[in-house]
Order: sequence, then structure tokens, then C-alpha cells
Amino acid sequence: MTAEPASPERLFEVLRLCTALSDRALDALITGGVVPAEQTVALAKAARLLQDYGVEWPPLLTHVMHEIAYKDGRSVPAPGTEPSDGADLDSLTRFFAGFRKNKEHQ
Repeated sequence: MTAEPASPERLFEVLRLCTALSDRALDALITGGVVPAEQTVALAKAARLLQDYGVEWPPLLTHVMHEIAYKDGRSVPAPGTEPSDGADLDSLTRFFAGFRKNKEHQ
């Protein structure tokens, strides 16, 4: 199975939905609530997709990912970094894998 390149319209839609979901997650964090695991996983997948296509994360997504990681005792790499920038892609993969594992156990 081969993946088709994402069209600009589809990437724009990912950005739009990602920002809307980030807003909901931030609202939950501000009010002391919990961000559902499904939302956390969706945000992590969207962040990875955007990174794979070289699209800068929306600032709200960056903020929410850092807040979620902070609450969970993890660290998040800077968005849009390339391997040549010294980014540790293995750490990013482990970061996203942690959310998948948490979702599977709930």
C-alpha cells in the first residue's frame, strides 16, 4: 500500500481540526479537567503528520503538547525540527508511542 501525498487543502483541514481540538484540550487543562486519551492520541498523530509533511505546528498545538507532556512528566521536541537540526526522532517516536500505550490500557 502506498500513501498519496497530502494536498494543501487536506493539510489545511488537518491544521484547522488540530487547532480546534487543541483549543478543547487547553480548555480542559485550564479548568483542571483531564484531556481524554483519544484527544491526546489524535493531537499526537496530527503533530506527527504535520511534521512528516514539513508543516509548522500551530502555536496552540505546541502549547497543548507541552502542557500534556509536562503533566505526564515527559518532554516534547520543538516542532518543525529536522534531523539535521539535532532533533532526536527516536525520542519523538517514544513520546507518541507512550500515548498509544496509555490509550490501549484504558
